Amino acid sequence: MLDQLKASNVRGRVRASYLTENCNLAAPLGDFKPNLIVNEWATIVAKLLTAGDARYRIAGMYLEFENVANPGDPVAVDPLTRQRNVDYYNALAGSSDRDYLRVSLTANQLLSEGEGLRDNQILFFARSQGLQGVHGKPFSAADRSVVFGASLVAFVDATDATRDLICSSFYFDIGSQVPKLSTSQIGLEWELTLN
Repeated sequence: MLDQLKASNVRGRVRASYLTENCNLAAPLGDFKPNLIVNEWATIVAKLLTAGDARYRIAGMYLEFENVANPGDPVAVDPLTRQRNVDYYNALAGSSDRDYLRVSLTANQLLSEGEGLRDNQILFFARSQGLQGVHGKPFSAADRSVVFGASLVAFVDATDATRDLICSSFYFDIGSQVPKLSTSQIGLEWELTLN
């Protein structure tokens, strides 16, 4: 099945925006950037297509952040691989400055790409929320928190992050990483196109 998925044309892309406290959307921060569909995507789709198990639907995102030493400091990242899974995020518990927000989707939308394709494009929306990450590290402008990556996630058990499955992951380019501002939240628009 993985060979067939590798041959399929599944594309994803992400872009960020700032949202004011009353959820007004500011202009996007740059263009859409490509993401990486990871291996656990196959498990998610298989469970949805065979058992129709709604626990495997995409329910949220991870927003990975680092509290940098100085404003404007870039966050260095390792290349993404298709093996990315929740173990990577669990290991952030041992980091002194990295953590992630586990946020539910705020909306999703089904679109059609055209040329005979219908209902094959999905837009997912989520935004930062809260004052600390899953492992307790602070998330705020005062702590110089910078969102540098994200994942699109199935929350198999809403109360147990260790059971989450990753559909796709993404890192911002060094110049596009998004600092937390005191006046706004960080919104992500994630598009998946299947054909």
